[in-house]
Amino acid sequence: MTIDDVTHYSEDEKQRIIASYPKHELEARTKGIPILGSGRIFPIEESRIACEHRDFPSHWPRIGGCDFGWDHPFAAVELVWDRDADVVYVARTHRLKESTPIEHAAALRSWGRDLRWAWPRDGKRETLEGAGVSLAEQYREQGLNIQYREQGLNMLYEHAQFEDGSVSVGAGCAPAS
Repeated sequence: MTIDDVTHYSEDEKQRIIASYPKHELEARTKGIPILGSGRIFPIEESRIACEHRDFPSHWPRIGGCDFGWDHPFAAVELVWDRDADVVYVARTHRLKESTPIEHAAALRSWGRDLRWAWPRDGKRETLEGAGVSLAEQYREQGLNIQYREQGLNMLYEHAQFEDGSVSVGAGCAPAS
């Protein structure tokens, strides 16, 4: 149902309602078009950042980034950087719920054996099940990092972070000019 299907509001009331919605929710609330869903970090309209699919030159730098998960899905992206324009593109995405590292790696293997993979700092977090051992170390002890390598994923040694060591999402966002 769209807001145009609602007959008990006047046109003025509809316009007031529409004006009250944040821009990034406008299509979802007025036309029923789903937005990005859970995990969305920034309230930005997709149309402001999306472009048509394209092939990227092979000499542009690339990196993969992944976020571990089971109940909340494992997710991965490939980023490609156009240094001349200083634009970073999300070239590919992958999301898989309730699956193992071997399944993740098998799905991502076709992206290229030389693609380096960044992972979040929560891979160093201690978990109750690990009795004080970090998630990343549990992966090492259980041979999961080895399984990733055997499957062709080139995981970075250290978790992703900025040059100053920070990991804040906000720190990675430059103000619009």
